[in-house]
Amino acid sequence: MSGNKVYQGPYAEHLRAFIEEKRLLGCRYLEEERLSFTFDQLSLKFDCSEGLSADLAHAFTEYQPNWQATTQKRRISFIQNFGEYLLRHDISVFRPGYTVMRKMQPEFKPYIFSHSEIEQLFSMSDTIHPNCRNSHVFYPVLFRVLYGTGMRISEALALTMEDVDLREQTLRIVNPKNRKDRLLPISDSIAEYCRWYQRKTHPVYHKDDLFFMSNRGTGRYSRNNVQVFFSTMIAKADIPTHGYKGGGPHLHCLRHTFCVHSLEKMIRDGIPHGVALQLLCSYMGHQSLSATGRYLQLTAEAFPDLMEKIEKATKDIFPVIAPLEEVRMPYEEE
Repeated sequence: MSGNKVYQGPYAEHLRAFIEEKRLLGCRYLEEERLSFTFDQLSLKFDCSEGLSADLAHAFTEYQPNWQATTQKRRISFIQNFGEYLLRHDISVFRPGYTVMRKMQPEFKPYIFSHSEIEQLFSMSDTIHPNCRNSHVFYPVLFRVLYGTGMRISEALALTMEDVDLREQTLRIVNPKNRKDRLLPISDSIAEYCRWYQRKTHPVYHKDDLFFMSNRGTGRYSRNNVQVFFSTMIAKADIPTHGYKGGGPHLHCLRHTFCVHSLEKMIRDGIPHGVALQLLCSYMGHQSLSATGRYLQLTAEAFPDLMEKIEKATKDIFPVIAPLEEVRMPYEEE
């Protein structure tokens, strides 16, 4: 159960059992649990005596102006999965298809920092004035870890002292987004910054202590606070911003930049693109190569001088179809 929330609607017992069933199957179902409470409150406004009605399903999934492109898709997916559960318990269900989805916006293109912009961000973090919040110690190391490993901010803030092995120079990522635990080797420079941070903040520690541990409140840094601080630095650095939806730089773009810069280095070093993508896919914890492959195009855009080399490397992946003035099948010949 999330926090102190309690299901109150006609499907209360089923929602509780549905979430528990998914967890037993190994699904994290954090976002789905949040949606289940939203659905529960909405269901109080509808007659559910004859099952999950079309009116309720449409009210839950109908596109709202303030939604991001994937919000409606998540809601439809929730209704699909919960509806399947209800059907197995002999409850009538209306399950909307994905055809009701609003036309998706063009795929989001992340901002890729240049090498000089990364150096500028590091330099700015190094000049943070010492303060009681240890910002001058925390941010210089955190930003280097994010850029130098490509890990997600949630993964970095969840690192414990046991996860950080500075003798072997590895970071252990446990229970990440895709549930693919991984062990990340880190560079000498990143390891040295981590040693410096450990000396400053963890003279004595337990293995379960957070590595990035705040000296305020619960001891856990807020991801939102880190994002706000990062955005402030971006503004001071005069890096063009267009907001999250406009493709402007945000904290997660350090992960995208790591991917692009890593591919750039491997391609310049002559590593075959197939090998480079496999290495990066494993390191990043992606579910498939397709999730990693899109960074080839971003690399080509960020480093135009590599375009010819990337095109040669990928020419056999995508078949080239000769352009036609008009599509005409054999049976359409006059």
